[in-house]
Amino acid sequence: MKKRLQFICLFFISLFCGCSNSSQKDFAEIKLGYVMSAGGASHEGALEFARLVKERTQGKIQVKIYSNGQLGNDREMIEGLSLRSIDMIIVGPSLIGWYAPEYGVMEVPFLFRDYEHLDNVLYGDIGKEIEETISSKRKIHFLAYYRRGPRYLTTTKRKVIKPADLNGLKLRVPELPVYIESWMLFGANPTPIAYSDMFMALKQGIVDGQENPLETICTSHLYETQKYVMETNHLLSYYIVAVGDHFYEKFEREQQEVVIQAIKESAVYQNELMEEYENSYKKILNEHHVEFIPVDREAFEKIALEKIAPALSERLSPGIIKRITAVK
Repeated sequence: MKKRLQFICLFFISLFCGCSNSSQKDFAEIKLGYVMSAGGASHEGALEFARLVKERTQGKIQVKIYSNGQLGNDREMIEGLSLRSIDMIIVGPSLIGWYAPEYGVMEVPFLFRDYEHLDNVLYGDIGKEIEETISSKRKIHFLAYYRRGPRYLTTTKRKVIKPADLNGLKLRVPELPVYIESWMLFGANPTPIAYSDMFMALKQGIVDGQENPLETICTSHLYETQKYVMETNHLLSYYIVAVGDHFYEKFEREQQEVVIQAIKESAVYQNELMEEYENSYKKILNEHHVEFIPVDREAFEKIALEKIAPALSERLSPGIIKRITAVK
């Protein structure tokens, strides 16, 4: 009887262990989060990254994607890197403005001449300087950059052709001083609102407009609330692909190299897609009867040069605007 009881106990112990082992993953997982919706170039870049990692590690490392803010807004996901609850994020340059405000210049309107100029800054000495500053302050490391389409101003009812047309316009802007001050100097009434709350703020009339790339305007369905898209192209922007310290602890050096190479290649892929998608976004917006409005760019650039840059320069890293404009 005693032996029989021992056998039964051993049977259930082995059964439990077997079930437990079978439920365990036989691969390492990279938890990747971002606020962008599916359907955009950035999401496609993430999918390409996931494909490359799985292929090159024979499935030993797999990327689980959490799009559309499933893991929180940008601030919450940045905190997630520090708390080790998220492995990797794709986030806008607000990260720099929040944690290294002396480099908030990266979002000054009309600063970058073209994408080549932007890339040369990001991947050059200034970009390394910014990354090292963020790394020392927050233990966050930049792996690559995804290009975003140019930012456009959109409104619910008002056409904006020159800065004076902005007077009194309640404009949703990111929660960053550089955006607030810039649009205030352009003549608008900037209202900082989190990205996740932007659609409802526009729908409920809390604000009358916003500014973002066409990808965001399309994938977030802002055409449901916005009637006009002003062709300001006021900011060439980007997403930052970043990890925390624990990425380097979680994976061996060879694995790190595979992942980093994959994200860099996905950035090249995403950048090419971004250019293709820009035309498709315009078609989508036209189909939703959104009207594109040409603007007096020279009038906007004049304010950016004569008012915005001097107003921000005292709070920025010394000489940073001149250093950026000097980059070829």
